[in-house]
Amino acid sequence: MSRVAEPSIEADLANYAAVTHQAMSVYLPDTEPRQYLWDLVGEYPRRDGKAIRRALCLATAVAFGAELDEALPSAVALELLHNAFLVHDDIQDGSDVRRGGPALHVAHGTPLALNAGDALAARANAVFLRAARGQRRHVAAALLEGWERMIDQTIEGQARDLGWQRDNTVDVSTADYLGMCGQKTAWYTTIQPLAIGALVGSGDAGRERETFRFAWLLGLLFQIANDLDGIRPDAGKSEIEEGKRTILVIHLLGALSGPDRDEAVRIMRLPRDQRRGPEVEWVRGKMETEGSVEHARDCVSELAVAARREADAVFLELPRSEARDLLRQSTDYVLEQHGLP
Repeated sequence: MSRVAEPSIEADLANYAAVTHQAMSVYLPDTEPRQYLWDLVGEYPRRDGKAIRRALCLATAVAFGAELDEALPSAVALELLHNAFLVHDDIQDGSDVRRGGPALHVAHGTPLALNAGDALAARANAVFLRAARGQRRHVAAALLEGWERMIDQTIEGQARDLGWQRDNTVDVSTADYLGMCGQKTAWYTTIQPLAIGALVGSGDAGRERETFRFAWLLGLLFQIANDLDGIRPDAGKSEIEEGKRTILVIHLLGALSGPDRDEAVRIMRLPRDQRRGPEVEWVRGKMETEGSVEHARDCVSELAVAARREADAVFLELPRSEARDLLRQSTDYVLEQHGLP
């Protein structure tokens, strides 16, 4: 049975988003060249997003005993890095829209957008390095090692995702896919934000491991829920158009045989700008009839049950607080945001 996230989580998330956004402005230069760089750097951060990374980082830090301000620079760094990844991801995926506005490369051209993405990543690293230096030596070392590991994992996961698309790989297993998602999505969306919060909040380098299992499960749930969102007819440029190897595509290729499978492989092999209209609708229809959508929903349900169990194991022993309650409700919040039971 699913649980419903309490309304207060929306207010808490809004508060975490607001304080991070305000703090972020301190770290974004208001100097020249504005029109070619710093105005572009601020575009994605100014647009409303889900704010889950910064919220998980801040809530974990507070739940483990820190004041909000102690974790704020780390949350800012995570948000800056996230936006850097988005700028590059939009170029790699050929996405035209981001958070209700034109993608940065669409609005300003690919060269300037790439440079702005690089600036966001560099600024994120600088902010995090300064934040880590303010911690005790053993905590600072753990923070920096975790940050480096997160970046490596995320980029490696992205490489696998892009490589499978380029090579039209059709034998990706579910284990391969979950491993890629753990790297590309979970590591910087849930795993490291929670680890940073636990480190900053407790001041104990050993406690970052406590949140790993919950964070891994929540990150996978987050990605598969996005996969389901990405096949909706109203999703804009869909995951099918982009040729991504989602859990739905993997299931579909395993379920089809004969001419139908050959057709699915042919569609997945098409250049991105030719994979549209009838082909996309054909794949979407097969995902429904072959049980791929139901399979993805079942995966989400199983992950949600496991994530709730792990959240309770980690957070119930902490003192009662709004931050602790937000962390325990975060699984249900993700489900609600994607319209899932």
